[in-house]
Amino acid sequence: MNKLSITLCAALLAGSVPALAQKKAAPSGQRKAATKAIRFQGAPQYSQDELLAAAGLKPGTRLTANDIKVHGKQLSDTGYFATIKFTPTAKEQLFTLTPTTQLYPIHFDNLPLQTGKALDDELHAQFPLYHGQVPASGSVLEGIRQGFEQKLAAQGIKATVKAEINSGLGSQKITAMNFTIAAPAVRIGPIRPTGVSAAMLAKVSALVSSQVGNPFDTDNTAAGLKHVFEDLYQDQGYAAVAVTVTRIEPPVASGQSIDIPFSIAIQEGGVYTLGAINYPSDALVPRAEIQKAVAKFPAGSGRPLDLFLISVSNAYHARGYLDCSVVSHPAFNEATHIVNYNLDIAPGTIYQMGAVEFDGAPDAMAQKLTHLWKLAPGAAFDESYVSGFAARAQKQDRALGKWLPTVITTYDVKPDPATHQANCVFHFAKAAQNGR
Repeated sequence: MNKLSITLCAALLAGSVPALAQKKAAPSGQRKAATKAIRFQGAPQYSQDELLAAAGLKPGTRLTANDIKVHGKQLSDTGYFATIKFTPTAKEQLFTLTPTTQLYPIHFDNLPLQTGKALDDELHAQFPLYHGQVPASGSVLEGIRQGFEQKLAAQGIKATVKAEINSGLGSQKITAMNFTIAAPAVRIGPIRPTGVSAAMLAKVSALVSSQVGNPFDTDNTAAGLKHVFEDLYQDQGYAAVAVTVTRIEPPVASGQSIDIPFSIAIQEGGVYTLGAINYPSDALVPRAEIQKAVAKFPAGSGRPLDLFLISVSNAYHARGYLDCSVVSHPAFNEATHIVNYNLDIAPGTIYQMGAVEFDGAPDAMAQKLTHLWKLAPGAAFDESYVSGFAARAQKQDRALGKWLPTVITTYDVKPDPATHQANCVFHFAKAAQNGR
């Protein structure tokens, strides 16, 4: 809970007492209060106009003791400030602000609303201190939450929106204020594909059926549908397929679910045979190493191009290039219906090994794991070493060989783009026992 501290300048009050004793009060009709400017300091990220609006004040307002309490509390209740102090001076009415230390970007879990600049601008107009982030609690967070419920109600959707802090959202593992509809379920609704040939109709229909009714995700469902339909076509040799996914408004709401319809426009293109994958001659990893890695994949485990790209990425990650980007550029030969690919590889900067932790391991097991860990701090980070460490440790130590099969082992790699250091955390959870 934010606390409002109102501190009056002692020197000003002390100097005002004798002055008041020496002067007679002027007749009420002749009193003229000097207008003092209201000024805020300590929070330069907000403009004076934004702070005035958030406090419910107008420029030049003369503040009584009650006004200070009311408007100071209004500003404090936003959640954006840890403390607020008020000091009257001869020239101005001064609020000194200490901003709260933690704000969170907003993230939609399954709300069928449009995110982006237009929404941010709308929220800023309603809540002047909002610049894409919200505090953990307060009037602004609650106002935004209620506003989302009202937006849904305008679409005929009666639902309660929850706001809670979640970690690990998105590819960057961000911590965000996540807005969720808990009930009813929000699902993928009817899917209307267009541009489907007779040759692909049965396969597309089967894929549509498998997707309808799946949970809806505000950020990822459209991209996920695009990906699965592209995969379907590329598996059949349609290397030039183009898929456009569009959400259809409004959602279809009932007491049991909120269904989000989609249209999917498909430009199939022709069927092509894979030709050459042209690998850069100056690549850091030799092509022979990539080919050797590709050969280890079981037959039928994926498309040749995909397996090649995965192997390139893995090889660079093993050398510490965690930000490596691998992009394939198709070149279609319409006469022969052969597609060749040119690869662009941007390695990025090498990451170094930071710290390793063994979360959930008993002290004795953690000591053994630490002893066996050989990737020293400062060495080039090797993701393949991390992925195979638990299996190697199980073979190298008898006690670990008995304990590790009884737990579920996972790990997180946490690269820091600012320092180019990668920390690693292994997690050990007790495995379920015979259906218990």
